[in-house]
Amino acid sequence: MALITFKINGKQYEADGRYSPEVSLNDYIRTEVSLNGTKAMCHEGGCGACIVSVQASLPPSNEVKTFAVNSCLVSILSCHGWEITTVEGIGNKIIGYHEIQSRLAKFNGTQCGYCTPGWVMNFYSLYMSKNGNLTAEEIENSFSGNICRCTGYRAIADAFKSFASNSGQSVNKKLKDIEDLAIFNTCGVKCKENCHHKKINHNANDNFKDNEWCILNKDDNETRVLKSQRYMWSKVYSLKQAFKAMKQCDNYKLIAGNTGQGVYHVKSYPDNVIDIFNIAELKGHTQDVNLILGAGTTLTDMVEIFLRLSAENEDFAYLKEFYDHVDLVAHIPVKNIGTIGGNLYLKYLNNEFQSDLFVLFETVGAMVTIAASVNDNKIMTLLDFLNYDMRQKIILNIVLPPLPSYCSVKTYKIMPRSQNSHAAVNAGFFFKFQKNSRILDNITMVFGGISSQFTHAIQTETILKEKDPFTDEVLQRALKTLYDEMIVEAAPTEPSQTYRKLLAVSLFYKSILHLCPDDKLNPRNKSGAEIIKRVISQGTQMYETDKTVWPLNQPIPKLEALLQCSGEAVFANDLTKQNDEVYGAFVTADVSPGSIIKKCDAIDALKEPGVIAFYSAKDIPGENTFTPEQIPLTADREEILCSKTVKFNGQPVGIIVANNQKLANRVAKLVKVEYESINTNKPLLTISDVLKSSEREKRVKTFKIIESTETGKDVKCIIYGEINMGSQYHYYMETQTCVTVPNEDGMDVYAGTQWLDATNIAVANCLNIPVNRVNVIVRRVGGGYGGKITRSLHVACAAAIVSHLLNKTCRFVLSLQDNMKIIGKRAPTYCNFEVGVNKQGEIQYLKNKYYQDLGCAENEVVAGITLGHIGSCYTTKRWTIEAYTVHTDTPSTTWCRAPGSMEGIVMTEYIMEKIAYTLKKDPIEVRLINMKKDDNPLPDLINQLKTDADFHSRELIVQQFNKENRWRKRGLKLMPMTYELFYIGPYNALVSIYHADGTVSVTHGAVEMGQGVNTKVAQVCAHVLGIGLDKITIKPTNSFTSPNCMATGASVGSECVSYAAMKACEILLERLKPFRDELDEPEWKDLIRKAHYSGVDLQASYMYSTNEPVKPYDIYGVVALEVEIDCLTGNHEVKRVDLLEDTGRSLSPEIDVAQIEGAFVMGLGYWTSEKLIYDKNTGELLTTRTWNYKPPGIKDIPADFRIYFRRNSSNTCGVLQSKATGEPALCLAAVITHAFREAISSARLEAGYPEQWVDIEYPCTIENLYMAVGHKLEHFKLK
Repeated sequence: MALITFKINGKQYEADGRYSPEVSLNDYIRTEVSLNGTKAMCHEGGCGACIVSVQASLPPSNEVKTFAVNSCLVSILSCHGWEITTVEGIGNKIIGYHEIQSRLAKFNGTQCGYCTPGWVMNFYSLYMSKNGNLTAEEIENSFSGNICRCTGYRAIADAFKSFASNSGQSVNKKLKDIEDLAIFNTCGVKCKENCHHKKINHNANDNFKDNEWCILNKDDNETRVLKSQRYMWSKVYSLKQAFKAMKQCDNYKLIAGNTGQGVYHVKSYPDNVIDIFNIAELKGHTQDVNLILGAGTTLTDMVEIFLRLSAENEDFAYLKEFYDHVDLVAHIPVKNIGTIGGNLYLKYLNNEFQSDLFVLFETVGAMVTIAASVNDNKIMTLLDFLNYDMRQKIILNIVLPPLPSYCSVKTYKIMPRSQNSHAAVNAGFFFKFQKNSRILDNITMVFGGISSQFTHAIQTETILKEKDPFTDEVLQRALKTLYDEMIVEAAPTEPSQTYRKLLAVSLFYKSILHLCPDDKLNPRNKSGAEIIKRVISQGTQMYETDKTVWPLNQPIPKLEALLQCSGEAVFANDLTKQNDEVYGAFVTADVSPGSIIKKCDAIDALKEPGVIAFYSAKDIPGENTFTPEQIPLTADREEILCSKTVKFNGQPVGIIVANNQKLANRVAKLVKVEYESINTNKPLLTISDVLKSSEREKRVKTFKIIESTETGKDVKCIIYGEINMGSQYHYYMETQTCVTVPNEDGMDVYAGTQWLDATNIAVANCLNIPVNRVNVIVRRVGGGYGGKITRSLHVACAAAIVSHLLNKTCRFVLSLQDNMKIIGKRAPTYCNFEVGVNKQGEIQYLKNKYYQDLGCAENEVVAGITLGHIGSCYTTKRWTIEAYTVHTDTPSTTWCRAPGSMEGIVMTEYIMEKIAYTLKKDPIEVRLINMKKDDNPLPDLINQLKTDADFHSRELIVQQFNKENRWRKRGLKLMPMTYELFYIGPYNALVSIYHADGTVSVTHGAVEMGQGVNTKVAQVCAHVLGIGLDKITIKPTNSFTSPNCMATGASVGSECVSYAAMKACEILLERLKPFRDELDEPEWKDLIRKAHYSGVDLQASYMYSTNEPVKPYDIYGVVALEVEIDCLTGNHEVKRVDLLEDTGRSLSPEIDVAQIEGAFVMGLGYWTSEKLIYDKNTGELLTTRTWNYKPPGIKDIPADFRIYFRRNSSNTCGVLQSKATGEPALCLAAVITHAFREAISSARLEAGYPEQWVDIEYPCTIENLYMAVGHKLEHFKLK
């Protein structure tokens, strides 16, 4: 039997028929080779965690190329002849670290570290493929496929741009400052005096790579066939071989890059899979009169052809437009192996697919060649291709025509974020003018994203022929015709039909503006011609540091950053593979809430080879809940497995166990859930649904009512309003994960949790065993943001049940889809208010009634936190606040970064803005007149930020810009904040000193999840003990050394364990004092040795509790944000952010900068692109993939991002004068909504609408921004 042969990090491996097509390269790397540095999250090429580097010889030239791929998309059987390099392969603690790894670490470009290997390998591949010749623009544009929820991207961008030929003065200065610190030793065990790992262009694989190996021998071009009981895999190298393989079977699938499953998941492969990636006849291009592109040409090669030919051949100058458009398609690792033919065939199979290539090619009248055999080809239009019988046929090539100079092409793609998103609408316009004339001889108008049946605007094309499109009369007729002829299909997860229809019309208008001669166009309308394009980003971080207390307050990267950059940092699912381990997956009740379960039938699932067991609620040894009463902060007992009444669509009802994760996930769908009854009533999914329903009294509960203590008597204006804030998915890169291992006295639980104590209790409770039989171990968590406080207990209990019943190691890792539909999210909030003010805007009374969504259970109620923050920096004695909680038919909502606090601050700031707008007052003055007068530094901080941000002069520039531009509008707004920080506990720290060399190890009760708690604790210990930071190491957290500790959250975990560590160190110093006095200024090592041999206990612990002298305190912040909107699409760019935060005397400035940036960008995502959509009839969550849920990417952050720490700040209430930074900045992100409103208001005034307050529906997506403008066709004019 043939073998698939490849190398991973220089070592040769072979795959045979034992491996099915669904075994990905990622699966193989992690489970067969046990290289766990390469991660996975979405398994659809949308997050970048899985990226590895490949070196291979590729047809038609067999040139050896280096390129990045998403290892989760590539079948292991597609890797023949490849040399694969993982993050461990370019550098590690043995061979030393690659400069790319160390540079990212030094720039503090990691937080939780889960996504980091993917970033490293994407850049490594790019750097090697370009021989290090990169510009900053190229670098920043190359990471659209990498998501990071933690960092806010700025530090990552700076780190990689430091390799650029035009890196810039600020980045170069930062690089020099970092190198001067010399924090990291990047050498490995094998490094010698001439350590080549320090060289920037070092390729670590040179140690073991034979560059000729991957060039296939000339006689190695025969079909390679791998057979198993279920599948036959054929790797072919010629069309002849491909047709032969196709003729041997009817049920087959052709694959090249297999990237299409990032759009449409392959639920099961057919019996025969034919790999056509290496067919030379399908690669490359030829040129006679036309340009002929092989259908197997990758998108990466295609765009290179476009760029070169557009510069060389005037007849193909339009390919530069295609090049720019395809830059917005997918991302580099997908483009590296995704092919032209694959993209078009995806469109063929799914006509609703918004294929950008189809739109581009159809716009210029391209033809497609279909081969029925080696010598039987047929050329046809793309529209004919969509209806052609493709059985036993292959797409051979695409034929692109030359276009004369009197033809013009303009294309557009409008997306929910800057990169790596499918189009809401895409469009292409081809204009053929009569020679030396403005009269159209012909026009082609092609649209995607409208409907599966609508491609050409035929009626509009017809009326424009023989017309001059650059007159308002002709334009208006064309716009109305286009609007009337489009019938837009509803698509549940896509923008509305109304928006897509108007947007398509707007795009045609934009194309006319683009081509319109200046003498026919009002200059103010010209700004509507182009799409917003991001300039290269830059960032500034301004803070003070006191060298007298270093390493405390020293700006250093995270201690574990290098390990994260090399993939050596261990997460829960990185536990070494165990013999006979099993994998669990939930079976879910995908039915309307309120339905009653009868039983589960797992017979079909259990028939599948590799499936081991099925468990339901009746199999649970102990109590069927993951929120038992012994856990604080919870009131309702949420079931591990639903036993009767379904609370929400997607609730787990069973556990299927198999010998691999993909099999478990797949066969979970085969389990039949039978119901006694299915609820036919519409579920109540929102607060609004409940308030309008007959169940209002049952589902709404009064949390607390706070009455005003006085009322002003100078009411001159009464203002009403309401605010509706939606939910947000945490988007931690490590989905809910737990590995449970039975041991001799109970169970080891390797959990991805923020709360060890609750995990301990919940697991013991569901197994009906003592708590001391469960040992919970957490080294680090791949992002949490509150989503792994109690929600992680669900998966931990499920895994523990499997291990308990089978006595085997169980891995339980939720797929992204299951994670999103099962796990609770941010609590939605709705409020309505009435406020009476005097002429100056001073509040005389305020009545604010707000409701917060609990989901299906009364756990993790945030209404009290909202009450604590709703006052922010303002005087509240005239405020009456009513707080209510609401039950809906959704998963129980949970803590999500700045839970409750963000909502409270947002409501109040909205009210301040509306007061100012109504009274036509300066919003800052309105805020100041309502602010607390005593002990409030915010007025000074506002003035400081105004100066630093050059606020007043920029306000004038924005006003002038808006006067000069009809279709681009800007807004510049400032917003203050007071964030009330409260302490929770207990937390412990255990400090041990080793007598042999005086080194110190620390373990503590908090969980490292990217916030830098380990680094801060080490800095505190080094400071208190008076030793170097290099002498301290932090050990994993576990429930044996840190029992009974509170969840790590509320921004205070770092402070509390730092306090405990400080106290433990002080205990040790007290024990060491007699020997220090006796020895007279001894060296640390001598002091420790003397104390040890004198019988001193060199280990000390301390438990921080809320009884400690540290007190709650306020965190002050001010932000100014400038945004620009393209009114004709709804796209926007955050042009600049100036954010000033009071950090006290930061324990670790670089870490706190990163926390602020990350929190703010997460907030921007909440307000702009992150939208959860449910099926209103069934309650099913529809946005469960990277395809349709969009957190910000690297080009969505502020183009100019400036962070300032409050000068000369300290904190007498906190720990070592510091203040928390993890959450407050997220609250400040709401400023973007005010800036949007200012920009939209300007556009509406110009459109002739009366001057009135504009409510933009949240989140401020491209649709909601566009629709808020209030477009009418008659607004679209030239003059």
